[in-house]
Amino acid sequence: MIERYFVPEIGAIWNDDNKHKIWAKVELLVCEGWGQVGLIPHDDIAKIKANLTINLPRMAELEAETKHDVVAFTRVLSETLGPEKKWIHYGLTSTDIVDTSQNYLMKESNKIVEKYLLELKAILKEKALAYKNQLIMGRTHGMFAEPTSLGLKFLLWYAELERNIIRFQAASTGIAVAKISGSVGNFAHVEVGVEAYVAKQLGLKIDSITTQVTSRDYHVSLFTSFGQIASLLEKMALEFRHFQRSEVSEIVEGFSKKQKGSSSMPHKKNPISAENIAGLGRLIRSNMNVTFENNLLWHERDISHSSNERIIIPDTYHLVVYLLKRVIGVINDLVVITDKIIEHLQQANKIYFSQVVLTNILQITNYSREEVYDFIQKCTLITQQQQTDFKDVLIENNVAKYLPLSKLEKLFDNNYFLRNVEKIYQRVLK
Repeated sequence: MIERYFVPEIGAIWNDDNKHKIWAKVELLVCEGWGQVGLIPHDDIAKIKANLTINLPRMAELEAETKHDVVAFTRVLSETLGPEKKWIHYGLTSTDIVDTSQNYLMKESNKIVEKYLLELKAILKEKALAYKNQLIMGRTHGMFAEPTSLGLKFLLWYAELERNIIRFQAASTGIAVAKISGSVGNFAHVEVGVEAYVAKQLGLKIDSITTQVTSRDYHVSLFTSFGQIASLLEKMALEFRHFQRSEVSEIVEGFSKKQKGSSSMPHKKNPISAENIAGLGRLIRSNMNVTFENNLLWHERDISHSSNERIIIPDTYHLVVYLLKRVIGVINDLVVITDKIIEHLQQANKIYFSQVVLTNILQITNYSREEVYDFIQKCTLITQQQQTDFKDVLIENNVAKYLPLSKLEKLFDNNYFLRNVEKIYQRVLK
């Protein structure tokens, strides 16, 4: 991952030192597993455990010769051992080590992802509660529709995030499997008890069946959950980008004292975080697509998946955590410009009460919906053309034919649009 989007917590898991440390741990656990089933003497296991050393520069030299990273790795381990080195990689194939280690590293990375997902969930709930009764103009097709609760926006994202967390947790559980089943996955050269031992020691589950690799449908599920998370983060970012537009300016990103918005225009304050989130969200979703292709391997295995997985797996974890942290920062620093929200409500000249008037007329009269709708629409058009008050236009155009004026007066109450908000909150925050 480039330095700009590097996340230290993820980097500490996926750096070469740690990755090969886990490879060595799996090799040692396999030896201990063989000891459990009575093949490798305990004295040899003790010697392996005491002397196993990883020399990465030496491994690079051997890989240049062998053109095979795991062969180079096992030979580096053997160089630090005596006759007991014969047990290193006994009965195994490369992916027994690589996939088991990779699944373990993903399990550890998923803990970090989950931590930030839960932090974001808490912040969305906090904002939803804070703005529950804040009226804001709702928009459909980008146009004024009817007022709604600003808190409902945050509550909607909270509910979607809850679903994303459930999907992510299921996928995380799925990927956390050991794969110690040998060259084509049939346990011809390794005992099932060895895999069970390794799995238990690493906190992994036993996979029901494998080929030479862990089935990549697990990756599809996990990366699809990442794609959905990225989609939600971009959905929020898209909303913030709209709100920050000059002609809207209702909710804006925080802007620090020395921050600059443009190299040429000193007045600019751009939604750079939201746009950054949108761009990187696209990359996460594109990586998701690669995992679908990686599930399509020849027979028991080929290596068409392994080259891109060296990139997309650690990079996607960096991107997901980076974006979660950035979204958390954006939401924490959001500035809600209440004056602008009120200004836009007033700018509508009450035409957003059109449906309220329509439904109330239909309740008490026998006029057709078509006639009443057309009458109200005509009044809204006059309101917009003349920039006058919708209620006054209704009166001037003889709304009394359909509705007593005494009743009309009572309909223009903005609190009407919040009347069932509490019930929605109870549904979501039950």
